[in-house]
Amino acid sequence: MKFIEFHSDKCDECFKCLRFCPTKAIAFTPNNRHIVDDLCIKCGQCLVHCKQGALTIHKDEHRVKTLLAGKNKVAVSIAPSFAGLFVMDHPLQMAKALRNLGFEYVEETARGAEIVSQAYDRVIESQAMKNIITSCCPSGMYLLQHNFGKSTDQALPVISPMVAHGRDMKKRYGDIKTVFIGPCIAKKAEASEFEDAIDAVMTFRELEEWFEEAEIDLKELEVSEFDTPSTMRGRSFPIGGRLSQADYKHLHLQGIEECNSFLEAVESDSINGFCAELNICSGGCLNGPEIPKQAPNTFRRMEKLIAYMDQKTEDHFEEVTDIEITRLFKDMTYVNQEVDEAQVFNVLMDMGKYTESDQINCGACGYKTCYNKAIAVVKGYSDIDLCMDRLKHKVESLQSIIFDNSPNAICILDEEQRIQEVNPAFNQIFNEDKIKLDGWPIHAVISSDVFDKLRDPETQHVSQKLYLDHVDKTFFMNLIRIHEGKTYVGILTDVTYEERKKEEMTVMKTQTLDTVQEVINKQMRVAQEIASLLGETTAETKIGLNKLRDIVLGEDKI
Repeated sequence: MKFIEFHSDKCDECFKCLRFCPTKAIAFTPNNRHIVDDLCIKCGQCLVHCKQGALTIHKDEHRVKTLLAGKNKVAVSIAPSFAGLFVMDHPLQMAKALRNLGFEYVEETARGAEIVSQAYDRVIESQAMKNIITSCCPSGMYLLQHNFGKSTDQALPVISPMVAHGRDMKKRYGDIKTVFIGPCIAKKAEASEFEDAIDAVMTFRELEEWFEEAEIDLKELEVSEFDTPSTMRGRSFPIGGRLSQADYKHLHLQGIEECNSFLEAVESDSINGFCAELNICSGGCLNGPEIPKQAPNTFRRMEKLIAYMDQKTEDHFEEVTDIEITRLFKDMTYVNQEVDEAQVFNVLMDMGKYTESDQINCGACGYKTCYNKAIAVVKGYSDIDLCMDRLKHKVESLQSIIFDNSPNAICILDEEQRIQEVNPAFNQIFNEDKIKLDGWPIHAVISSDVFDKLRDPETQHVSQKLYLDHVDKTFFMNLIRIHEGKTYVGILTDVTYEERKKEEMTVMKTQTLDTVQEVINKQMRVAQEIASLLGETTAETKIGLNKLRDIVLGEDKI
């Protein structure tokens, strides 16, 4: 079951989650982003460092509310770090708040921690172990099994305080449901392994949100005792339990690097006689991935927890022997199986990493080395193109292709307007002899004062049409100032053909207009001649008709 979900649509591919993941359990491929559950140690570092909200945990609040509404009574076990993490006037206000939420039995996981401590004492006394690794931190145990499987025999074969307390409550209270609340994501995964102990797990962050929803203000509640007392040793587990170490040198390890370093030493058989408490979170349980948003700063947390530890606790704790407390750890390094070195070599070649000097190991992709990145590609956890150095070279290569193949003449000048680089199209137009132009003043090649316009500090860009008679071509020129005026780029687009077509079109238009005007003039002359002829004919006809009328009228008189 996946306990951390990846929302790819919110991911901006900063790879921060992968950089902080100790087992590189996050796959980034072209079509998918997901948690590799078999590699994930549920430490929550990816969740803590993702600022985009692309990672979320599987929440159990709804399941817990369902349990509370069911027929079985529900007991809650709250991790002792609560005393330093929640804003309240007295730690025992928490007991009242949990009862207000509906829990029938309210206890501290510190009781389970004391049960586990007693079991540790018995194991240490009964058998000689080269080194001792405590088993309280589930993330630490996942790290041990996945990455340092040969050292699992040096882990104390004892269940965690959460599991011990869950079994203990079920033994004492009968047919009940149990809920654990703490700052740890890994407890959700651990509970799924020990279903006979814990029925649901909530984090402190989830509890804080529930309090807000239920309008419960811890500081306004009365003090209420937990149902069973706990010991100072049990309450001290978040900052390092008081183990009976016999002849062992005690180590309280915090953070991925310290835990990795110690386990590497154990795996290489280079140390002996150490008792190590593994805490994957830097700062231990007081700095888990799901502490309340309103938690005080680190030192105030420690101060509050120590003050709570000093309060009255059980002086005599009756040994609990009627629950199963043993467990076994197994070598799971097969998940990180070896890969074919030939395949890794081929991936490095495809990435352009031909020699060790090519492997810059920048870490931008999330992997510490280019070699580790190549292994991830072979395993299908990464994509070869998700490499910043490769993408950089690819972009630079594309720039070169554009520069070399552009039909426009391009020149790059320094601040003195001396040629630094020109492309093939520039040479074809202005440098037929193919002489080396580096360092030449641009005016020696292109005789024009257009470049001088960029000497004005206020001018960043010049666009102008320009005819150069020495090449008998017309260009549309773009001049750009970059790098704070230290570099000039000139792009000359040959528009000679278009300009000549324009001239031909202008001549054609002029000739057409002249022809039309001549036709109009001719038509006018014809019209005038017709009109003149028509006028003469009409006059003659009129005279003839008048004479005919007179003759007719004269005959009538006669």
